Amino acid sequence: MKKFVSMGLVLVLLLSCGAAVTGCQKENEVSAPANGESTSGEKDKTLTLVRLGNDQGEGEYWKALITKFEDANPGVKIQYDEAAIGDAMDTKLNTMFSSGMGPDLIGNGILSVPNRVEMGHYQPITDYFNAWDEKDDIMPSVLANGTYKDEIYGIAYSTTPFIFAYRKDLFEKAGLDPEAPPKTWDELKEYAYKLTEKEGDTITTAGFAFPMSSGNFVEYDVFVFGNGGMFYDSDGNPTLDTPEKAEAFTFLKSFIDDVNIPYNSNETHPFISGNAAMTLINNVALAPILADEQYEGKVGIAFPPYNTAKKTFCGCNMLFVGRDCKEKETAFDFIKMALSKEEVMKRAEDLAIPVTRTSCVQDFITLDPMNAVRAECVENGIGMPRTTWAPMFQKVRNDMVQKVLYSKESPEEALANAAKQLDEEIAAAAK
Repeated sequence: MKKFVSMGLVLVLLLSCGAAVTGCQKENEVSAPANGESTSGEKDKTLTLVRLGNDQGEGEYWKALITKFEDANPGVKIQYDEAAIGDAMDTKLNTMFSSGMGPDLIGNGILSVPNRVEMGHYQPITDYFNAWDEKDDIMPSVLANGTYKDEIYGIAYSTTPFIFAYRKDLFEKAGLDPEAPPKTWDELKEYAYKLTEKEGDTITTAGFAFPMSSGNFVEYDVFVFGNGGMFYDSDGNPTLDTPEKAEAFTFLKSFIDDVNIPYNSNETHPFISGNAAMTLINNVALAPILADEQYEGKVGIAFPPYNTAKKTFCGCNMLFVGRDCKEKETAFDFIKMALSKEEVMKRAEDLAIPVTRTSCVQDFITLDPMNAVRAECVENGIGMPRTTWAPMFQKVRNDMVQKVLYSKESPEEALANAAKQLDEEIAAAAK
């Protein structure tokens, strides 16, 4: 009998120990997360980002940034996609939004702002921006491009200023100081005549290169802005036919035919091919001649000559939060990382993109002394009109400038006709 009691006690003790061990294991064991869950048991957040542009260098940068953000935010995933500049981007976005699956984050340009906002595709991020402790470091000129009807929708990560470029060696040849480029309209005209070279009646070196046709005639805008003009008022109404525009035309026509080698924006720029002494040029488009060994030390850049206002044209691409985004705070966290000092400087170093934060300017200049000019152009830059009629304006303005340059119409006639045409197109679109 005692034997059976002893065996029973042993069995009870063994079962108790087994239960205790099992209990300890369950208490300390971390089970693997289920599919779609983070280690905290919460479901993963998946956001989508669609960026304008399909250049490989920038694409690799954004993929690396996404990995960095995901590592810093466990449980968050960002799916990346991109589209070529032009119709491809609009088609992609329209398709996604029409299906109710618009991107959470969108990298897009200035022209997209008013129309996408009016269609309800962009969400305002004003409250998030105002709560950001680094908001005051964003250059005001840059922030203005993403602001529409007093709400902030986008913040720029990439800028493209138009700068003034000139050949130092040709300045010396013409008896001009290579370290003193023209600062005013009068000086520009004077220098252009001195720098123009001819063989007989044929101009072989343009004193000042200016396009005769363009897909977006922002070179003309530089002169308008530099004369204190704008193309729309504070209420968003077009202001095409004003004295500042006529004065810009009159100035250009007073000398351009005598110093220019006619070209259009689809051709190799005369300055890049070595056939021009001065020009206005997109910062990115200047890169080939700066990288060309035969022109090493021979190219200088400066702020564009102006008349009454120190302004130039500057385009930019911005990050927006899409209509269908359900994780708005997480989306803005990504924007904050993309616009952090570290990332702004990384884009400057790796992609040669001018900085958008005031505190980064000195470090930007340290990378390259020429960056002082680039930063100055961004800080004093104006973009395309932030209006729903901007695409109409672009076409009307382009046609107007060509008519004046080819002497088909006087500045006054061209401006009056263009203003009337733009008003009619805006009215027709509103019906």
